[in-house]
Amino acid sequence: MKYKEVYDLSSKFSPPKIDLRMAEILDSYGDESHAKLPINHNRPEDVTREEFDYYGWIYPFMEVEDILFYFYPILIEYEKDKKFDCIDSFMYTTDRAISDIQKRLEPHEREALKLGLTRIWEIGGNDYADWHQCPNLQRFIGISV
Repeated sequence: MKYKEVYDLSSKFSPPKIDLRMAEILDSYGDESHAKLPINHNRPEDVTREEFDYYGWIYPFMEVEDILFYFYPILIEYEKDKKFDCIDSFMYTTDRAISDIQKRLEPHEREALKLGLTRIWEIGGNDYADWHQCPNLQRFIGISV
């Protein structure tokens, strides 16, 4: 398994309290008309690209734990395709929450988070994931763009 440490981090927060569909409903003020695609995410490997594409820009409506649950499947999908639309929303949300995220993690889990974020940087740099808008994540992994 690739990135076992990142997988273990995501798995720790399984299943998400606010999944992709619920975040879309929250974004739509309770309206379910844009949340037609059913999902069942109990483990990180349950998440599909189709679901990410359907529910793309909803990460600000998730709890910290939910962001961490989706971290591994996002990394895997981003590695497959750098033009992964939801990466920016995920990054912006993670950037705003990074201090809170770090407080909730054990040292080895913070290292897993750093490993995964560093891999996202290595995959696409600033060309695909908008690192310019993520100064907190830049500091966290030790880069400057």
